[in-house]
Amino acid sequence: MSFLDTVVRAKTYLHEHSRVSLRALQREFELDDEALDELVEELVDVQQVAAREGKVLSWIGAARAEASAPEPTTRTPEAASEPAAAPQPAEAERRQLTIMFCDLVGSTDLSQRLDAEDLRNVVRAYQESASEVIERYAGHIAQYLGDGLLVYFGYPQAHEDDAERAVRAGREILRALGGVNERLEREHDIRLAVRVGIHTGPVVVGEMGGGAKSETLALGYTTNIAARLESVAEPDSVVISGATLRLVPGIFATKDLGTPALKGIVEPIRAYAVLRATGMRSRLDLDPSKLTPLVGRDQEVGMLLERWEQVGEGEGQTVLLSGEAGLGKSRLLQAPHDWLECRCSPYNQGSAFHPLVELMEQGLGFQEGDDPETKLARLEAGVAAAGLSAPDVVPLLAALLSLPLPDRYAPPQFSPELQRKKTIEALVAWVFGLAESQPLVLLVEDLHWCDASTVELLGWLIEQSPTAKVLTVLSFRPDFEPPWPARSHITPLAVKRLPRRQAASLIGGMTRDVPLPGAVVERVVERADGVPLFPNRRQRCPRTISSQTISLYLPSGDAIATGVVG
Repeated sequence: MSFLDTVVRAKTYLHEHSRVSLRALQREFELDDEALDELVEELVDVQQVAAREGKVLSWIGAARAEASAPEPTTRTPEAASEPAAAPQPAEAERRQLTIMFCDLVGSTDLSQRLDAEDLRNVVRAYQESASEVIERYAGHIAQYLGDGLLVYFGYPQAHEDDAERAVRAGREILRALGGVNERLEREHDIRLAVRVGIHTGPVVVGEMGGGAKSETLALGYTTNIAARLESVAEPDSVVISGATLRLVPGIFATKDLGTPALKGIVEPIRAYAVLRATGMRSRLDLDPSKLTPLVGRDQEVGMLLERWEQVGEGEGQTVLLSGEAGLGKSRLLQAPHDWLECRCSPYNQGSAFHPLVELMEQGLGFQEGDDPETKLARLEAGVAAAGLSAPDVVPLLAALLSLPLPDRYAPPQFSPELQRKKTIEALVAWVFGLAESQPLVLLVEDLHWCDASTVELLGWLIEQSPTAKVLTVLSFRPDFEPPWPARSHITPLAVKRLPRRQAASLIGGMTRDVPLPGAVVERVVERADGVPLFPNRRQRCPRTISSQTISLYLPSGDAIATGVVG
């Protein structure tokens, strides 16, 4: 790939994401330090479509065009002499946010042990590592509070999974601090620890202060609760509220901390310490036995089964499954079959091959706490099971999995671009090697969040799959345009909205045990943020509910639906 090709791809990537860290650009386009500097110079100084802010590039292409446009010439001298009108502050708005407080432990002791300049460098190192993580999960740092951070997830840009983003960011801040501590131990003989508190609820977001000191802040009870949860967290731990936990069911293993006394908070708030991620990527994985029956999808299921039969006969097939968010693409693919499955993630769009890395780690049985030697032994066993040459493949995949290479293997001696292509060849060979022993289904969900390297790898798979016993199923939203040309073994399959009658049948199956408007409520039904919709245990359910995101609960207490009701 030429340098100008890289510039074009980088401009598109930056335009789509608005703000990108230099590290993400370097990893996405596999650049060395010199090439990265040249790319930044081209985007910032030459083409002037980006602005650099420390370790971050921001897209300013549209703003630059507006700034360079000539002023209209119809302005009268009288108008020119009038002072410009002061900008009006934006109106405050009510939002549901997930708010994170992150604070250093023992900062007073640090200030006594370190020189003021050294202390500043230490705090900056912590803040930079934390802000890099927060940016990757699309959080917004509202304030730097000395050695603490106030972070919003859901403002200014809301996402469907802001609560999950916040919890994942909190855990990753702890991991990132480990790397910072290695350097600080060498330089200052100290180790840092942080506490993280997270809560989800309603706030009012608006401009506070005036002039140069104005800032946009979220006010409300939610902010106070997040701050108090941080204060009761153990060092190097993440504590979340029950309101946040209900929005990430099954995704994280937690420890119930009860209802600790929170200074200034009257109502009891149940708190949970986040222990680890469970590996579950979707609420559909929580308990497959409780999935609602498929409604109105007989044609789609029939098409998938037909393609699977062709794979069994040695004719590899690819199905491109498209549909809007929430129409049931993932539910359609929850079939009783052992599939090789991975999902693209909005948190890792800048990480090359990230879905495949997660798939390999799960398939090879990597466990949290495994040492590098154990992981390497499992990688070698997996390569042997696929019938591949260990000396050729293990060094490439070990580099992809960030595993140290023992002396018995020669490290790859390729340019970054050639090593990427060799890695793609190795991964494709692995998939086809596994398919030699039995027909295989490879499912990759959410291609609209896929990184460019994984898209290229899938192209190689699709191109070579007609003679392999592999059914490749790729799901995505309509804004993703598959880059692969039409072929006889590629089947587009669009998931459409259900007709009203079938939608009513589906909702009726989900809510058969939930009181309908006009019925008598026997228990409290709560919003996703934990606020009771109907505070009395027995009262008549209203005929209308104002539009808001809520969770509906069965009498057993299990959440069965989350969405906008109105």
